[in-house]
Amino acid sequence: MRWAIEIQSTKLERRNLEDLLERLGLVVVDEAPHVAFTSGQIDQCATASEAFQIAKKVQSAFAGAANIDTSFALGSVIDYSRRPASRHAFLEIHEAIHFHATSDATLTVSPGPGLSEDALRIWYEQRAEAEYQAKLESQLSLLEPAYFSPKGAKVLELLAAEVPTGETLFKIYELMRGPRANAAAFGQQYGITAEQYRRFSDVVHNDTVSGDWARHAHGDPPSTSNPMTRVEAESFVRTIAQQWLQNNRSARGS
Repeated sequence: MRWAIEIQSTKLERRNLEDLLERLGLVVVDEAPHVAFTSGQIDQCATASEAFQIAKKVQSAFAGAANIDTSFALGSVIDYSRRPASRHAFLEIHEAIHFHATSDATLTVSPGPGLSEDALRIWYEQRAEAEYQAKLESQLSLLEPAYFSPKGAKVLELLAAEVPTGETLFKIYELMRGPRANAAAFGQQYGITAEQYRRFSDVVHNDTVSGDWARHAHGDPPSTSNPMTRVEAESFVRTIAQQWLQNNRSARGS
């Protein structure tokens, strides 16, 4: 091993951090007082600066687009080719990032009656493990697209807007759809009817429908009699994005 990059700060528990890094193809290294990570790609770097540039992609995924841990920050690059190992520090200025918080409904499950003390302990251990695995999967559903796909990272970044405009929603749609030539195939893959798209297009493009929220200041008359509302348009895009991000993960794993 030639290089490893310290994690200067994180709010993640050690197991959670290791599991997430492992799914990104990274290896955790114990390097007191911090945890560090490396990979085959990092090890092939000729300089500490090159290694740090690769590591910044990890930081961007954790603290940025995926919003897994906004406190995640890199420390020094450790050079193990020297004896003793030396550290190379890089000054980074981090922008403040604000994310739209969403809440998920939770279901409370209780153990059945009449369990022995040992059976109850096992039940709670299994329940805790199941909850952890569900949390891990939720994190990975965002982290993997953010790390492996520049387009996925951009979609997640735009989805994080607290008050998305028509321009933001259409940009997300365009990123997922790709070139105009893909429109028919994209619509078929995600079950988007021509009428749905026209209703969506009316509200995001046309100022006579949605005022200053729309992409354009002057547009043609609406093509439908019942354009989507802003709320409907946002829900429409987020529903497609959720499936698109999952497909993005599945395609990488196939």
